[in-house]
Amino acid sequence: MLLVALFVLCQRCAVVACYNAQREGMHHRAPRRRDFIASSFGAASTLLRYPTAPGSIRANADESYQRIVPVEKVAEYIQRFCNSEFLTSVLDARSFLYRGLFSAQSEAVTQSDGLAAIVVRDEPYDLLDPETYQSKDAATYFQRLDEEMRRGIRPSNSHLGTTCPKEAAQWGMAASIWPLGEKGVDFAWIEGGGVFWPIDNANRRIVTTQSRGVKLAEALQGDAWEIMFRADRGFLAVPAELDGALRSYLKKAPIFTA
Repeated sequence: MLLVALFVLCQRCAVVACYNAQREGMHHRAPRRRDFIASSFGAASTLLRYPTAPGSIRANADESYQRIVPVEKVAEYIQRFCNSEFLTSVLDARSFLYRGLFSAQSEAVTQSDGLAAIVVRDEPYDLLDPETYQSKDAATYFQRLDEEMRRGIRPSNSHLGTTCPKEAAQWGMAASIWPLGEKGVDFAWIEGGGVFWPIDNANRRIVTTQSRGVKLAEALQGDAWEIMFRADRGFLAVPAELDGALRSYLKKAPIFTA
């Protein structure tokens, strides 16, 4: 009987050790943009284990999200801190740039005080990661594009947005994107419009950038065009559900009424 008890005890210890090892491996795994699609809003809350000061939520050890409410304050923040050239382009195009949020970011904008905008400053650049599109070919394509673009904006220092909120919603909660600061901000898109990936190898794809003198406003008016954006100082993300109210407040802003 003693031998049987010892045997059972060893089995239980082995199971506990295996469970702890799996949890440690999961803890060190960095969240990917595709994680949102595979997880529900309920599961997303497990990413928010480290509450910080009121008005912000920590998604992981590296980033806390500053929340801004109500919409009137969001409009004021955009006027004060958003890149001025981008604001002018939005004014000319009368169209926003969107992006799907991580699950933790979505949790941050949907709190008891209502929908809020969040400031995102340290989101990892993931276009060179095969897990982003679940494709090694996609990672190879963006790596080659990164080498071709070389300086300024390129996949390794940028994110992708889209002119279509429905397309953005395929990655997570759709939110309009507002790059912050006057330096370290640039944009690039496929000449003639379209998405960066997947690609049609039959056609030559030319990537154009705002720095070449092409107007960003024209790209923002495109139908479901993807736009690569660089925002070294981060960006403001505003839930697309607030588009109508945000437009109303921005129309009253001096930059829009001048």
